[in-house]
Amino acid sequence: MAYSQDMIDGGTDTIATTVEWAMAELMLHPAVMKQAQDELNTVVGTNRTVQESDIAKLPYLQAIVKEAFRLHPAVALSLPRLSTGASSILGFHLPAQTELILNLFAIHRDPDVYTNPDTFDPQRFVDHPEVSTTSAYDSYELIPFSAGRRMCPGHNLGNAMVSMLLTHLIHSFEWAMPEGESAEFLDMSECFGLAVCRKKALHLVAKPRSPAFLY
Repeated sequence: MAYSQDMIDGGTDTIATTVEWAMAELMLHPAVMKQAQDELNTVVGTNRTVQESDIAKLPYLQAIVKEAFRLHPAVALSLPRLSTGASSILGFHLPAQTELILNLFAIHRDPDVYTNPDTFDPQRFVDHPEVSTTSAYDSYELIPFSAGRRMCPGHNLGNAMVSMLLTHLIHSFEWAMPEGESAEFLDMSECFGLAVCRKKALHLVAKPRSPAFLY
């Protein structure tokens, strides 16, 4: 029962939170939204829905997902780890039973790794497609699911779910702020909880952009 609850808690709120942050960033960056929709129009078209097999053919969409994971990791601090033996790293001695917690938020915004780290810019991952959210051993600069052999076991599912959900939203609808509101004043404050969610829920107006028979 506890294991099932962990799966539900860890795999639902985090996915929805990441997609909500991504949509908020896209509202702030309409040129990014347009480029993503242009890519979808070319690869998928408008007479069918997106399939999972399409994701590999959408490098810009993948870059948007990676940038959302980088800028808004659903979990800002990794789950604690405990060393089984003493070790030395970069001159620091870590005795056995040392508890380690990674600051994923700080790693993803390290100015030594990313240019303008606080800016939403998917192009950085278009230029470096080798940086992957599902690479446990190589891409330590992007680790929303942690890293190593003890990384989140749901990393492949989480990546696929965020990619598919966000792609469907971008492909199927045109998005706008509610009447009387402007993206310029969109509140991007965070609220820390089980996941780092938005302080204020995102409210948008959707307009279908595909034929009616697809809905």
